[in-house]
Amino acid sequence: MIRRFYSLVFVRDTVNRKVLLGLKKRGFGKFKWNGLGGKVQPGESILDSAKRESKEEANVDLTHLKYVGYLEFLFENDTETILTTHVFCSDQYSGNITESEEIRPQWFNYDNIPFDNMWKDDIYWFHFMLSDKLFKGRFYFKADQETIENYELNEVEKLE
Repeated sequence: MIRRFYSLVFVRDTVNRKVLLGLKKRGFGKFKWNGLGGKVQPGESILDSAKRESKEEANVDLTHLKYVGYLEFLFENDTETILTTHVFCSDQYSGNITESEEIRPQWFNYDNIPFDNMWKDDIYWFHFMLSDKLFKGRFYFKADQETIENYELNEVEKLE
């Protein structure tokens, strides 16, 4: 098995109950709303990847990141690769949120998350992230990358 490592960051405004999502403009996940993040580069820690990707994608500087989730994704058409994703959230940021070549950032109310235009697994675990609960999951997608064949998802006491 080949493991590919990713960071995924959700900037939250907990006072106003909003979360920052980015509409992906190119590449894997194009035209889907998602958090900030991406591939961990060689020699880079997962945390450093989360900070770098947030800066590159939306001009967001993050200093206080909380590790809230661990997700694995497998796809029917690539049975040799596991996408390993470490999910973070942050309630503090600096910088002027701006659009980049890769994403168009936008705030969404907690009650109005655009699940119909996100990865199909998000609806299962997103509430954990919004409520600061730790979680682990594994999702098996069909080749169309839209259909979840099966999944495992649990709230956990700690993440390692």
